[in-house]
Amino acid sequence: MYCKVVFDVPLDRDFDYLVPEELGAKAVPGVRVTAPFGRILTGGMIVSVSEVRTAPEDMKLKEIVSVVDERPLFGSDLFPLASFMKTHWGCPVGQILFSLVPPQPYFKVDNSPVSIHIDIKTPAFTLTSSQENALKTIRAFPAYEFHPVLFNGPAYTGKTETVLRLAGDVLAGYGQTLITVPDIAAARQFIAEAETRFGANNVFCWHSRMLLSKKKKYFSAISNGLPCVVISTRSGALLPFKNLRLAAVLDEGDDNYKQEENKPYYHLRDLLMFRAQAHGAVLVFASATPSAEMLKMVQKKQVLQIPFTGAVPGHHFSPQIKITDKKGEKSRFLSDFLVRQLTENLQKKETSLLILNRRGYSTAYYCLNCGAYAKCKKCGAILSRENTPEHGDRLVCKKCGHTESLQQECPQCHNLIFKSRGGGTQKIVTEVQKLFPKAKLLRLDSDTLKTKAGQGFEALNALKSGAADIIVGTRLASGALRGAKVTLAAVLDAELELDGPDFRASEKYGQMLFGLRGHLSGVPDGRLIVQAADKEAYDYSPLLSGDYNQTAETELLLRESFSYPPYTHLIKVLIKAKDTTLLNTETAKIKRLGHNRATEVLGPVWCAKKTDVLKKQYLLFKTDEARWLDLLAVLDSYTPAKKVTIKVVADPYDFY
Repeated sequence: MYCKVVFDVPLDRDFDYLVPEELGAKAVPGVRVTAPFGRILTGGMIVSVSEVRTAPEDMKLKEIVSVVDERPLFGSDLFPLASFMKTHWGCPVGQILFSLVPPQPYFKVDNSPVSIHIDIKTPAFTLTSSQENALKTIRAFPAYEFHPVLFNGPAYTGKTETVLRLAGDVLAGYGQTLITVPDIAAARQFIAEAETRFGANNVFCWHSRMLLSKKKKYFSAISNGLPCVVISTRSGALLPFKNLRLAAVLDEGDDNYKQEENKPYYHLRDLLMFRAQAHGAVLVFASATPSAEMLKMVQKKQVLQIPFTGAVPGHHFSPQIKITDKKGEKSRFLSDFLVRQLTENLQKKETSLLILNRRGYSTAYYCLNCGAYAKCKKCGAILSRENTPEHGDRLVCKKCGHTESLQQECPQCHNLIFKSRGGGTQKIVTEVQKLFPKAKLLRLDSDTLKTKAGQGFEALNALKSGAADIIVGTRLASGALRGAKVTLAAVLDAELELDGPDFRASEKYGQMLFGLRGHLSGVPDGRLIVQAADKEAYDYSPLLSGDYNQTAETELLLRESFSYPPYTHLIKVLIKAKDTTLLNTETAKIKRLGHNRATEVLGPVWCAKKTDVLKKQYLLFKTDEARWLDLLAVLDSYTPAKKVTIKVVADPYDFY
């Protein structure tokens, strides 16, 4: 007997092995094995078994040494799922398979049966008409049929409660449910509520910082088909569900659902569409601010939209919203109006949240008189100041690659004096401490959440308890407001939010504003302050009225006009090398390679930090629905020159 084995290595191929007679019954596709690979024994996975030899006759085949698993750990959708991920996002199939099944000796699955006790505690409050309609609609779906649904409506209209009721139905029927949230902070806040309702033994929390012992336990239980409710970040979509009946994506429009830091790359929305269809499960997307891609799917009737309108009892407040200047007499970061509001909140002992989503690493160049940023004359994005040995001191557009000199005239006040700015949340904390020395300040961003002892987890707890006076954070903080005691929120720099190199910048900005508005509509005397140098650069009227659909319609029209997703596909190729000449030569080759398969090629755009050893730049390929998978396959299989590395990302979210 013969088998083909793949390994967790960046080689997109399988390898032929002999199967010893004593292992013949155990050697089936999907089990992990130990086999000689080069000069060492390492873990692999069988992808196929055959009685017929397919390797060349003159090739001496080695034998697999052992079979690790008693049965395949993943369900029947393992290989179709791996194939789908490879086709839509690239990556060697071995690396994809070992992202779905942990490599040996990571852990083995316990196949022993587990007894469970299900006792669901459903809150005894009256449902709104929107909630009753959603439950009636979904409960009427035939069992084991795939149905994608969007719960769309403002905050505090009962979308999450409806998802929990549906999860209770599934658990009562001994099925499995997956509920995803955008980040670890949101998962930690949500898990306690789920455990109270479904019992701690029936709720599993899954994210990248889980203890290995708990990962072993949960992976085994899910692989064995144990009825459960899994609360997870995006990685939960890769778990080995055997009886998935409901999958729900909370805050669907959040960009954390795209994985492109490490291979394999994927987007949770598309991945769960595939998995829910394979399992015949109901798939619910819940969001007050759905993504443009989701709304386009609704327009094409690929997803059923169920509107949520009326607010749940006790949450009929309308927050006050104020658009102010970016700086005042007392501070170059805070307007006078915001300083007064912070003072008032401190007197009332209420928590305030300040958001500065410091993007990228490049230093922005701004007018010393009014605070307006120098902008690209080609595409209107904010210019970044860079000083490199190759190009000297200049301004660079990270969106289209255009460069300009440091001599700028302010588009707002025509001032000629500009200064560099590179401050982020840490700088704001220092500034606020000068203004309010007795206030308790905390930072909440990715840096402060890196360790359990970090300030970030204290800030997360303070959001719910009100133990801090002022919390300064990035957009991550705005997504952790569930149950928070925040009555004042302020966005400190609208221009930084709007004018990044990402074509989704205005969508993300709108989602953040409406998310903050939604939270503040749940508290009495909620206030939202937006600081902007140019108050006409964004249409704030839908925000004032609470009409996200109007904002979304405008966004879709702009995307269609400029041929951006969801009306086209983007593929980003990041090229890295130490030598600039080699970098440029390889970039030109890749550009020619994809030119005939793309409708437009943008770049190259220089994106290296001044301190980086490797020089970096990227190309963006725009392509249509008919050709994008072909172009992705060509770029993903391209082998660059020695001393050059490339990274290919389909429909990218990261442009820095």
